[in-house]
Amino acid sequence: MVPLAHRPRPLRVLAVEEDPVQRKLLQACLEVLQAEMLVAPRAANAVWLFRRHPVDMVLMDLDCHAEEEIEAFEEMRRPSRWGKRVPIVAVTDNDCGWTETQYCDAGFAALFLKPVEPMRLFSLLDDVLRDRHLPPLLEQPLGLHHGPVLHHFA
Repeated sequence: MVPLAHRPRPLRVLAVEEDPVQRKLLQACLEVLQAEMLVAPRAANAVWLFRRHPVDMVLMDLDCHAEEEIEAFEEMRRPSRWGKRVPIVAVTDNDCGWTETQYCDAGFAALFLKPVEPMRLFSLLDDVLRDRHLPPLLEQPLGLHHGPVLHHFA
């Protein structure tokens, strides 16, 4: 059981993931955290949802070779219609071959390399929230060593 922190409201997350198995894994993880989740199987769907629903964070699978995904990322990097910048986490197998610095320079809040593992994901999401002085999801930090496959950018 994961000890959840008290939050004024559930975290709202937009997950952009083409692979149905990975989508289900993300959804299961977010359900454990009692987060609200919007799901977009494609980048175009994600932009449509992003424009119409306030979200606290975006988890985005990114294929650097897909122009549609790069354009969607650029659109979601701008302040939302609710006047805030939403952190976008790259959840990827890194087929781009980008370095951590390139993800950071591109504007991502964090990098999470697949496969989706719940405790690593929980820890990363909390790190991103804490970096933005937002209420955490977990009662206490998990204290996981992120190692070479999980990074967040302050």
